[in-house]
Amino acid sequence: MTMAEARAKILCRVGELYEQHAYELFALTTREAGKSLLDAVAEIREAVDFAFYYANEGIRYQGAGEALGVMCCISPWNFPLAIFTGQILANLAAGNAVVAKPAEQTSLIAVRAVELMHEAGIPRNVIQLLPGSGATVGAALTSDARVAGVCFTGSTATAQRINRTMAENLAPDAPLVAETGGLNAMIVDSTALPEQVVRDVLASSFQSAGQRCSALRMLYVQKDIADNLLDMLYGAMEELGIGDPWQLSTDVGPVIDENARKKITDHCQKFEQQGKLLKKLNVPEKGLFVSPAVLQVSGIEE
Repeated sequence: MTMAEARAKILCRVGELYEQHAYELFALTTREAGKSLLDAVAEIREAVDFAFYYANEGIRYQGAGEALGVMCCISPWNFPLAIFTGQILANLAAGNAVVAKPAEQTSLIAVRAVELMHEAGIPRNVIQLLPGSGATVGAALTSDARVAGVCFTGSTATAQRINRTMAENLAPDAPLVAETGGLNAMIVDSTALPEQVVRDVLASSFQSAGQRCSALRMLYVQKDIADNLLDMLYGAMEELGIGDPWQLSTDVGPVIDENARKKITDHCQKFEQQGKLLKKLNVPEKGLFVSPAVLQVSGIEE
């Protein structure tokens, strides 16, 4: 058995263990990240997919290049198992060792994931977990010359800061793989099926409480179909269940923390004061809930 095949076997075992412990992982993602049970299922499925995908890719590309060494992986709270796992296993499949820093809001999920990785057969000196804040742990890792490269998912500003730090401290050829935020748009013309548009707008805008870099932010609608489409959208929004993510009836759970809640709420209030808040829903008074909303920007609905 080649080294790539041996690594692939272990990575597949990680995916199998995730599946065996799925209910535990469901609970952790809901408890720590506030994900609805539907989102929790998708989270674990994606993490399992990464395990098998990178196992296969490691075999496919064996001999294509040399391992770099110790990679630093910094993952976000919005996909605390899937992105965390994907970053790590991609590097392990390539023969690198990993020092992983999860988001501080979702460290418990990361701890359990690494425990399962070790149980699958990944040596402890190949994957090490370093939880903590970005300002302390993240800054120390990305400025350490012993690090061969960085994988980061988070804000654009932080990625730029990491890039500058790496340029000052790491080897000139140290790679930075950075996945940052997006401003995603949907363009709807008169040929679109309104029911499908509304379904996709709801899923993209409000699933995961909108906390995705891929979430829909801007909706452009052909003028002569806009009124009917928006009426349908508002009606569909009214059917969303907002509340306790432990309940199967919940479609939209809480946001990650008070800072996120305040930032989104302040943004919506600014538009409401300008008379540009077209639709918002009532949310529970207690908890970190933000109303799903439709805002108008210069004649365009956001």
